[in-house]
Formats: sequence, C-alpha cells, structure tokens
Amino acid sequence: MSNLDGKTAWVTGAGSGIGRATAIALAQAGASVVLGDINPAGLEETAGLCGGAATLSLTQDVTSEAAWADGAAAIDARFGRLDILVNNAGIMMAQPFEDAPVEILRRQNRINVESVYIGMQVALPLMRRTIADGAKGASIINIASVYGMVAGAQFAAYSATKGAVRSLSRAVAYELAKTGIRVNCVLPGPVQTNLGADWEPPRDETGAPIPPEVALAAWAQLIPMGRLGIAQDIAPLVAFLAGDDAAFITGAEFVADGGYTAA
Repeated sequence: MSNLDGKTAWVTGAGSGIGRATAIALAQAGASVVLGDINPAGLEETAGLCGGAATLSLTQDVTSEAAWADGAAAIDARFGRLDILVNNAGIMMAQPFEDAPVEILRRQNRINVESVYIGMQVALPLMRRTIADGAKGASIINIASVYGMVAGAQFAAYSATKGAVRSLSRAVAYELAKTGIRVNCVLPGPVQTNLGADWEPPRDETGAPIPPEVALAAWAQLIPMGRLGIAQDIAPLVAFLAGDDAAFITGAEFVADGGYTAA
C-alpha cells in the first residue's frame, strides 16, 4: 500500500460507496482525510471508520462554488496543505434517450462534470503551495466510469458526462504536467453500491422501475469475472495513484471492471 504519511487528501462523495472505501484506504495509508458529502449522517459514519486518522468532515454540495471555496479555506485552516483530491461525487440516472428530458443531462453534468472542473480549480492554489513547501508533488484522481467509453442501455446522458470527465482529466493533466500536479482518471465498471441513494434505477419497456437487485444480477452476468465490483476493488487503485510511487503517471486512465470492457 502507498505510504501517504503527512499528506492531506480531500475525497468527495465520501459518505458512502467508492468515496467511503477510498477515504478509509487513504487513512489507512497514513493520510489526513477531508470528507466531503451532502449527507451528514454518511460523513459521520465514514469518519468513524477511518481508524483514528485525522479527519475533517464537510457537508458539501459539489455543485456549489461557494461550498468548494469554504472547504478549501477549512482545509487550509486545519491542515495547511492539500496533497490529494479525489473527485468521486456523482449521480447516475437511467432513462431511454428518446424520452429523457434535457434536465437529466443538465443535472448529471452539474454533479458529474462541473464539480470536477470546480474542484480541480479550487485545489490548485493549495496544491501549488504544498509543493512550494517541499512536497514531491500532488495528485488529483477523477472517478469516471466505463460508461464513458462504452455504451450502456439507457445511460446516454450519464455516458456523456463520464466521457467529459475523461477528456477533462487528460486536458488538465497535460497543462499541469510540469507543475508537479498529476491528474489521472479511474473508470470503474458496475460496482455494487447503495443504488437507491446514488442513482435512479433503469426502467423496463413498460416504464416500471427495475428493482436494484434485478439490475445488479443482470450486470453481473455481463462481467467475465462473474461478479459485480465492490467499492474496495476501486479504493486501492486510487490510493496508489495518490502516492509518490505513481510520480511518473499523469494523464492516464485505469479501468477496473472485471473484464467488462475487455471484449
């Protein structure tokens, strides 16, 4: 596991799922962890699972520029540095393209793309100062999805936003490569998280919602490894990219999908 002693990491969507598992992994590797989520109860639970690591919980709406700025100020006051940003917060909404109003795209774009854009901009001054104070570098990890590279039934708007995260990550990585700030992108495949809280389930041909357990079972059948991912399958990869062992890796994409996109 990466050694993150002395580093400070900011993880959005830390109240559940991949964000929670990532926060725990970063804490176990030695980082102080800033937990951002819109759900205070989820934040409290995650903080309790971080094993005594220094944590700061932010009730954060990632679509709000003011919330991002307030978060950066709180981090500066508490830790005086920022080494790692994990843009994990996101939403998944499923609806056939023909019937999907543009607001489905707009809502997912605000949460899935604009938050990543704002978050990276807000993090830069703190990260630059951290490097100026002697850190080897800083790391941004943006969580996209395999549905940003392959099609998924009823996920046109979601796919558009996750494809945007991929392109945005590469572009910013290229611009920042000489500064010591690395930007990489992780593309999880279908991962078993709290679907009822994190996304709206797809609907069948009659328009009735497909129960989460049915959707999960259907996805599992499509994965060569024969199972859905779990959040703990993704978190160690993020922790590696966060650390100095990944110092020569930027502008890269890492797929973790049990072989879903291999064919």
